[in-house]
Amino acid sequence: MEISFAKSKMNKKHNSILVEVVPQLDTISISLFDIAYSPYRKTEFIPTTLIPLIMQHYFVSAQLMHSYSDNHCIYKIRVKDLLAGPIKNWEYNRPPDLARCPDIARYIYNYKTAIDTMFYFSFNNMKEIFEVLDGIHRLTAIKIIAEENQKPQDLLCPSEFGCNNDATWFYNQEIIVNIRFNANIGTLIEVFQNLNKSQTVPDLYIRDHNKEKRDTIDAIANEWYVRYKRHFSSAAEPNSGNTNRNKFVDLLDKLYDKHKIDETNPNKLRQLLETANTKISQSIPSKAPISTRLRSKETGCYLFLYKNDKLLEFI
Repeated sequence: MEISFAKSKMNKKHNSILVEVVPQLDTISISLFDIAYSPYRKTEFIPTTLIPLIMQHYFVSAQLMHSYSDNHCIYKIRVKDLLAGPIKNWEYNRPPDLARCPDIARYIYNYKTAIDTMFYFSFNNMKEIFEVLDGIHRLTAIKIIAEENQKPQDLLCPSEFGCNNDATWFYNQEIIVNIRFNANIGTLIEVFQNLNKSQTVPDLYIRDHNKEKRDTIDAIANEWYVRYKRHFSSAAEPNSGNTNRNKFVDLLDKLYDKHKIDETNPNKLRQLLETANTKISQSIPSKAPISTRLRSKETGCYLFLYKNDKLLEFI
């Protein structure tokens, strides 16, 4: 507030002093959203009357298309708003397979057609984020396009996804998003399992295992992907010498249980894999094609010359 003092010209006889109050509106930063949402921050459930405000606050372009109930709706949201929103992978969902996501990104960018898909989110009020139940690979692909497209032009090594934010058609695309509010964990697990009936999901991401196990396995899976990227395929049934992230996570999950690994000895699983990789390098399967052997020799990765069932026998 600004307070100014001025002599009144209307009443010189008494030489009175008037107090003029001038409100500084630009200093008032509390929005309608903050006022309405503040009492419910960090609570498990929120009043359904807040949902339109939450959607408008986080996704300005959101348009309600259909309501299954007060807590479950379908919206149309622009890509640029999805990229800016507080969106994270659901803790029980598998991490994105980084071998698949670039291929999805190339398809979206090169065909420049409508992004014909639907994402499934759940709003976690305790964390104030939207969690991805289904669509993490497509969302990661969209982020890859945006990250690459935002880079400045490089004439020596031009990006396959444009540059200088020139993909206006992409940022203005509208995507269908199925969002649940106030959903309990049982409901979300049921939804997740129904969404993944057509594709096998490693048990690790469905069973309620402790966080230490998931973190250890995810970390090792990411380490091996970075080291041996050429051996990770996006195919459901990879060729000899290759694997995909789901199959590798399945292997790690079973080895974790087989060797009774816990938070006290997380590096044991890493050591088991390294030992097995060395042993296989010294005794390569006779059926392995020459091209596969040469690639393994170049990369130093021999583990995937055997399928999971065989690896489980001798690791």
